Parts: sequence; structure tokens; C-alpha cells
Amino acid sequence: MYGLILLRSFVLVLFYACWSGVAFGQPAKTSLPASATLTLENVMQRHLAALGDFSKVQSRRVKLRIIGMAPFEIPTTVEARRPNLLRREVQVQGQVQISSYDGKDAWKIDPFLPSGKRAVDLSAEELPAMLEESYFDGILVAAQKQGFPLQYAGIENQDGRRVHVLKVSMPATGESTIYLDADSFLEIKRLQKRQIMGRMTELEVYTSDYRLRDGLMMAYRFEIGTKGSTQRMSMVVDAVENNPAIAASRFQRATAN
Repeated sequence: MYGLILLRSFVLVLFYACWSGVAFGQPAKTSLPASATLTLENVMQRHLAALGDFSKVQSRRVKLRIIGMAPFEIPTTVEARRPNLLRREVQVQGQVQISSYDGKDAWKIDPFLPSGKRAVDLSAEELPAMLEESYFDGILVAAQKQGFPLQYAGIENQDGRRVHVLKVSMPATGESTIYLDADSFLEIKRLQKRQIMGRMTELEVYTSDYRLRDGLMMAYRFEIGTKGSTQRMSMVVDAVENNPAIAASRFQRATAN
């Protein structure tokens, strides 16, 4: 039981990374001239140019696998719809764990808990990541549009690569540090703190294997671990469907599914 609860906590963090602005973009070499003055405005302009016109995506469905959390792979499906609807289904040992947010109500069905197949409120530990994950265009776009604290912290070297460093503070979860590749302006790493099993944990999320899909670029691999650790879990994307028909009722609280 402990392992299943721990799995849920890590799953929330994994999907938060997936839907927080690292997934879509056009492959582009948009590095700044050496003489350019780096500001938040021009770094964000190039970042958004790299993302491409994802406003044409109104809904999405992603099928993936979580590797390294358990002795077996964990198939998962994530559905999202503008403006902030989100549903996640995780298959574990023949059972399906469901977490969903309909824009107002965040709930879950977890057959491994005493509530069984009855929908209950998302826990206080799970709720912040779910709310942040529901930003369809990611936290950088959300921060820029809604006026959340966002700053450019300069250029650093990360794992032998030059990166632009952005710091963003979100209402639900606090500050995250985001590293954009200095050439492509796509996200390659994220540093964030999350509550996991009652403890504040600093996590590193690495993003890679970008592929072109429907004229946009999607990262097909995410790796996550505690800061400084060489042990990481992976989230590997198997299929992406843009603009599938998903009814709003799909995200609303249910008694079972």
C-alpha cells in the first residue's frame, strides 16, 4: 500500500512536468546574437516562437508509460481540454486510478484506498500539482498572461550546455526554475519543490526526445529524480492525439468508471 501511495505522489509530479510548457514547440535555431542584451521579454519572445502556434490545439490525449517506479511499466492516459480541464488514468495491477479536474472540482477514484470506486476529493498534498498541471499552455505562458512572478536569471552551463534560466512563482506550488536550451529555447530541465509523503522534496525533471507532431514539437521522454541523485524514473510517451473530441462530462466527478 505504501508503494501505491508513493506512486501516486510521483505520478502527479511527472504529469505536472508534461503539461507545464515543455511539450510543444517548433524546432528552431533562435539563439541570440552575442551582442544582444538579454531580457525577460526577448527570451520569452524566442521561447514562444519555439513553441509554435499551439493555440490551435484545443484538446489533447496522450498515452504513455511510467518506468522505474515499480518492477513493471505503468500504462497511463492523460486527457486535457481548454481552458483547464484535466483527467488522468493510471493502470496499476489490473486496477485504474483516476484523477480529474473540471475547472472547479478536483477528485479521484482510487481502488487501492478505502474509498474504493467512489469519487472523493483530491488530497491537500495532491491538489496543488493538479491545479498547476491544469494550465493548458504551461506555467510560463500562464505567468506571462496572468501576471504571476516571472524573472530572467541569466545564462548558465548545465551538463555541458548553455541554458537560459527562468524563475517562475505560481500561486499553488511556489517557485520553479526552468532551463531553456540557449539555441532552441526549448525547455530541457526543471527544478522544483514538491510535497511527497509529507516531506518537501527538491526534484529535477529532464526533458528530451523532441519529435514533430502536427506541425508542433513534443517531448517524448521525461526523467525525474531528487536533486543530485542519479536514480530517476522515466515517463515515455507512446502516442499523441491533438484535438480529439472529449466531452466536458469526461472531467466531472463520477461515482465509478
